[in-house]
Formats: sequence, structure tokens, C-alpha cells
Amino acid sequence: MEEVSEIEVIKMEDASKVASTTIPIEAEEDNTEHAPETHALESAVLPANPDTPETTAAPTHFNDVEVTFHKALKNAVSTEIPRDLEVTGTLPEWLTGFHYTLSPGIFEVKYPKMVSVHGELQQETRTFSFGHWFDNIPQVNQFSFSGSNNTLKYRSTKPAHRAEGKIRENQGYLPNQPSSTFRTDTNQSVFARFLSTSHSEGRPSLEPCGASIEVLPPFNADGRRTVYCQNYANQILELNSDNLDKGGILAWDEVNPQFKGSQASPHSHYDPVTKELINFTMENGYQSTQYHFFSITEKEPHGSMIATVSAKTSHVHSFAVTPRYIILVVSPLNPSDGGMKYSWGASVLDALSFKRSESTYFYVISRVKRRHIATFKSEAFFFFHHVNAFEDAADNVYLDFSLYNDDTIAHQLSMSALLDRTSPSLTKPEFCRFELANVQAEAQRVENYHAATSNISPVDKLRGLMRRVSVGHGGPSYVVPEKNSNAIPPVTRIRSAPGVEMPRINPIYHGLDYKFTWGVGLREDGDGDMWDCITKLSVKGDVQPIVWSQKDCYPSEAIFVPPPVFDQNEDAGVVISVVYNAAAHQSFIIVLDAMDLTEKARAVLPEVVPLSFTNGCFALGDVSRGMQESTLAFSDDEAEDDD
Repeated sequence: MEEVSEIEVIKMEDASKVASTTIPIEAEEDNTEHAPETHALESAVLPANPDTPETTAAPTHFNDVEVTFHKALKNAVSTEIPRDLEVTGTLPEWLTGFHYTLSPGIFEVKYPKMVSVHGELQQETRTFSFGHWFDNIPQVNQFSFSGSNNTLKYRSTKPAHRAEGKIRENQGYLPNQPSSTFRTDTNQSVFARFLSTSHSEGRPSLEPCGASIEVLPPFNADGRRTVYCQNYANQILELNSDNLDKGGILAWDEVNPQFKGSQASPHSHYDPVTKELINFTMENGYQSTQYHFFSITEKEPHGSMIATVSAKTSHVHSFAVTPRYIILVVSPLNPSDGGMKYSWGASVLDALSFKRSESTYFYVISRVKRRHIATFKSEAFFFFHHVNAFEDAADNVYLDFSLYNDDTIAHQLSMSALLDRTSPSLTKPEFCRFELANVQAEAQRVENYHAATSNISPVDKLRGLMRRVSVGHGGPSYVVPEKNSNAIPPVTRIRSAPGVEMPRINPIYHGLDYKFTWGVGLREDGDGDMWDCITKLSVKGDVQPIVWSQKDCYPSEAIFVPPPVFDQNEDAGVVISVVYNAAAHQSFIIVLDAMDLTEKARAVLPEVVPLSFTNGCFALGDVSRGMQESTLAFSDDEAEDDD
């Protein structure tokens, strides 16, 4: 067999010519070394939880003639050179600025593999596949809006080129962080994964930042034109907003050594009043995690610690911030097998299991006192996104979620489930509001108890618990609440209604009482296999939902953009979404009036943009500098060590 280079093999496979250079493995050959490696996509189906029966039937995949969303879950072709788009309709005159989204860029990577066929070595082309919609090498999409000229430009790039090369080189994925994929067979041994995560923690150079993209003060407060991508790993990726060149990759613990942990929330909060960027990192143990909350300001670029909460290890995607509080909500999605799989780099859904009989905990941190002050609990539930949180004058805190009863939705979004045409409909989220009553009173109760019991003997403390009477000596007595001194008060669910996923609000109302949220949903007359409409919800339930949809069209996140001059109408503004049109096999960007979801403008994109479950942003401002072409052959960090 004639030798063929790796690049030629890849090109030949892409051109469907590789069959002439690959000798098929005969069926009668019963030799394990001849058997092709397990395709990650096919091996990714596992039961959602111990209560879910395993399915042994082979998945029935969509075919290319079916008009569905599935063709928007394939490798993307980037538009590296900025393109002018033809706008249909009229953009609002005030809509001037850059719109950024993240979408999957690469789901599959081809690589050459030497195999033995009838005693001879032959080269075949194999495919490594990411096994979950959340796991991929991302693509950054940038749109330049000029409302006054009714023009729109677009370009895209994949900032993690070296990650693709490393996958091909290693014939699989070597994640730098434990449990940094959602469900992907890395095609690596446990030993290899352990070595990778143990020696590179804190410098996750090949961890694709594909969960959210933001223009985040205070990082760009010095006038730099930058945009930042974040992921579940403890890092941020800086891109130049003019040309999307990579400015660098930075682990949070490089900003400040106190920000320890291998993972972080991909959803930072920015408080425009205090000018703080707030986030947390997760320092994981086998069964418990230290959640380190921190803030960064322009005056304090290295940041400072706010508080640390010790709680069970879980996958925490987002958190809530109000003017006085930070609220960490931890669902009972906890490590199985003693936490060993989680530490050794197994995927999140393989290392964690949902415990229906346990509680979801709400940990309240005082931003003023900079410490954990109270804990509440509720029945078990699962969520990806908070919608918003706010306080009232009576010292109650309200938290709104896109909520699920368990983690089934996370398993439904695996690639094997999404591409299986027989899969059940996606689980619909609920919009749920919880009330944390009398937060300061509960904080004072806890503080009083600790003060009352700090100087008494264990015997006296036990007597007090058994009698449910006051403990301590002298002064006002303190009555141990109900059954024991560590009683955790419940939260109250005060509203439940059909909800939306990837919810967005008018950012002016972040942390404040509000009326509306926008997100993607499932049409009542649709197939239910992928979100197919954009919905505006009244969070108070006093107005019927408003829905935008179009036949065979599947929107990604709908981002609310308010006008530059404050309008007293909360829903004054537009929502923007990148939509896949399955019938035409093309993507378009649409601008809708946020009030009634009527279409204002749209533009067809030069290439299909894969559907995404990520968070984007819009940055109002001058676009006169336009989009410059990249100055780098590769935008990934060439200075990183090749481990």
C-alpha cells in the first residue's frame, strides 16, 4: 500500500475518495485488533440516571433528505474575510454596534490510524466525535450593525485551531481539566486523562472557551477593544474585537492565586453600580467543593475574594446577584463512585448522578459583609440558567429559573440523542419563582445560635438539643428552632408556568424587579425535537406569551438589546437571533421588535452557522473602524507548550 500523508488522507476522506486507499476489514476476521475504534457519537448514549432503563436498540439517525435541524449540527465553515450582508427590512436607526455569538465550530475531527489487516499495516481514516452539544471546538461569530445606514457585516473564526490539531495528534481529546466535557468519549485511557488533568491544571491552553462571549468591564476599561470567551474551565480567552485575533488565554488563578479551582461559572455578572465583575471558581474535592466567589474592578485589576462556600460537588452553570446578595444554588447532581470518575476526567454526565431524594440548596452571601450568611433549601430540581433575581423592601429575595424536575434535559442534548430521530421530545422548562423569606432575620438567627453555642460544653449543647430549649448561660435565651439547631428553612415556590430556555432580560433590570424575559421554546404544533420558536414571557403571568416562529426554522439564543437612551418601557428594544432554516439549508440573522416580536430586518449568512446553546452579547458603540482581517495564520496561542 502506498504511503499517504496525514493531510492527504484527511483531504481524500473529505472528498469521499478515501475508500480507494483503505482496505476494508473482512467480517469473518475475528480479531480485536482489526475492529474499528468505537465512534464517540455512537458510544455516548447512557441512561440519564439509575432510574432510567438502558436502551439497547441502535439509534435511527436522520438522513440528509429530511428537513430537520440535524444538518445544523455539523462542522462549520468559517467566513474569515468580512462580508457585507444583504439586509431585508429596516434596522432601527439606533442599532449600531457589534453583536457576538458563539456556536459550535467543530463536532468531528478526522485523523489517520495505522491498523493491521491480514498481517499488514494499513492506514485508515478515523473520526473523533464530540459526544454532546456542549462539547465542541467553538466558532466566534461577529456582526457589525449600522442602523443609520441599514447595513450589516459578518465574519467568523475558530479561535482554537491548535485544539483540533492536538485531537488529531492524540487520536482523541486530552482535556486539561477534570470533567470539562459534558459527555464525550475522549478515546484516551484513564491513565492518560489523569496525567493530563494532573499536570496542566491552572493552564488550560487547549480548553475551548465555548460557553459564553462577553464584552466584560473591567477587562476592557483601559480602552482596549476586546471581547472575552468563557467556559466551564477556570479561564478566559481574550480576542481583539477588530480582527478577532487571540490576545491571550488566562486562568482565573493567574489573575489572583486566591481564585483557585479547576472550574468556574461561564456566566460572570457585572454590576454597573459598583463596577464589579463577579464570578466564582470551584476547588473540587471528591465529594465537596469550595466555591470561591471573587470580584474584579478597574481599580483592583487583580481582584479580591468575597467569600467561600463549602457545599457538595455539583455542576453549577450559573448563579444570581442582587444589590446586596450573591446566591449560589446547588442541585443534587453529585459525584457517583466516590468522586473518582469526576477527578480522573470523566465527562460530567458520566461522573455525576441526579439524587431525586435530596435537596437543592440556596447559599446566600452578603456582598457587604463578604461572607456566607444564610442557607435555604427546596425539593430537588435541575437548571442551567437563572432568569433574574431581586429583593423587595421586606427583605425577601426572589429567584427566577428556567427549571427542570431532573437532569433528563442534559442527557437529551447529547449528540447521539439529538441525532436519533426516534428520541422523545425535549423536556420543556418551567419558569419558576422562589422566595427566600426574611433573609436578614434568618442570617441573624444563625449568628445568634453560633454566638449562644460557642462557649458551652458539648454536654450542655446536647441537653439543649434534646430538650429543644434555650442553651447558654445568662442573658436572653435562644430557642433552638424546631428539630435541631441546624434546621435549614425552606424556600417557597410562588410561581410556576411554561418557560423558555436560554432566557434573556433587558440588562438594565439585572438584579431588579422586572416584567419580561425572552428565550427559545417549543411550538405546540412542532415535533419537539429542537427549540423552534422565540417567546416573550410576562414573568408576572398577567400577559399572554408572544411567539415568533417560521416553518422549519430553529433559532439560537435570542439576545435583548435596549436602545442607547433609557426608555421607561421595559420591552422597548429588539431581540436578535441567528436562525437555521432547514428547508433552505441556510442560516440568517433576524432582528425582532422586542414588544411584539414582529420582524424588523433579517439577512442571510454566507455559510450555515451551527445551532448553539451558548450566551452572546451586543456592544453598542462606534463601528467606524469596521472589521479588520486577521493578522495571524492561527489565532490560538502558539507560545503554549506542546505537552
